[in-house]
Amino acid sequence: MEFLFALFICPIIIIVASIMGYFIFKKWFVMPLLTLIVFTVLTFTVFNESFFIWVLIYIIISVVVTLIFKFSKK
Repeated sequence: MEFLFALFICPIIIIVASIMGYFIFKKWFVMPLLTLIVFTVLTFTVFNESFFIWVLIYIIISVVVTLIFKFSKK
């Protein structure tokens, strides 16, 4: 169940949150930074240290999504 959460549910949450966060804050770096903070805390409180690899993937997804919306809005 934890693998399905990391593989399917979290990326969908990250994509939706990055889109909403970009439109709210109008800055591309806010949501990747927030993703880093939230999922790092979750890594050490809920999951184990091996989840940090997923955190890096989520940050990359968040950066890509926010930059796509930044450049498509121009």
